[in-house]
Amino acid sequence: MRCQCLGAPRRAVKFGTRAEIKNLNSFRFVEKAIQYEVARQIDLIESGGKVVQETRLYDSDKNETRSMRSKEEANDYRYFPDPDLLPVQVDEAFIASVRTTLPELPDEKAARFARDFGLSAYDAGVLCASREMSVYYETLVTALGVPHAKLAANIVMGELSGALNRDNLDIGASRFHPKRWRAS
Repeated sequence: MRCQCLGAPRRAVKFGTRAEIKNLNSFRFVEKAIQYEVARQIDLIESGGKVVQETRLYDSDKNETRSMRSKEEANDYRYFPDPDLLPVQVDEAFIASVRTTLPELPDEKAARFARDFGLSAYDAGVLCASREMSVYYETLVTALGVPHAKLAANIVMGELSGALNRDNLDIGASRFHPKRWRAS
């Protein structure tokens, strides 16, 4: 992993010079490296110095970054093809065939839930946060009927989710099968 920090005063219209940080192997270290770089660059700029374009190494033991090498030109950041990797060419027909085999993606499903079941974007997003929850909800709507879609959403997001959280269970482990529900 790597990240880039751009030395510039807060609310600046134009960003400053890029400093690249390499050898980050966790999100926690990315966060710590950014925090260190922010403080380092603020101190540097406020003391009249300038951030130089360079590649820096993050040392997690010392919680600091150190200069590895300077970058004279922006083209020092250029990317080039790996000579050991063959080029991959994918035609439109293959892409189209793969698209037809993809399942409904969460954002598409949430939009459909909002459109077909009259749910708010928030409710649809919560119900589509996991595949299992969206399947449970849709099965429940089928059992209760579309006119009861909001009731089904309230059941899944409210009482059912509360009971599952209390018992530390996934929705797949629910003792209440969605086909058993009946609207009254």
